[in-house]
Amino acid sequence: MCISTETMHEIELSLMQFHEQTQNPVAMLKECFPGISFLRMSAADIPEAPYRAIADYNLHLLDGRDHCVQLTNDPALATGVIVARR
Repeated sequence: MCISTETMHEIELSLMQFHEQTQNPVAMLKECFPGISFLRMSAADIPEAPYRAIADYNLHLLDGRDHCVQLTNDPALATGVIVARR
């Protein structure tokens, strides 16, 4: 399942709205968007530029359609989101 631009926008709004209320936004995002994979990492572990920077987090998109998972900046190719705390 790829992530639509509209869904990505909803993810960003959810993260902005709830980032101060939770230490682990991934749990909230998984609950709100059950069909999407979310991973939590440190921003220092990902040298590539993020898809978006929201609140205290960088968002990176994962393309898991092929055998190897890779980063992408195209939501139409994305199957998951890395939430990387800065």
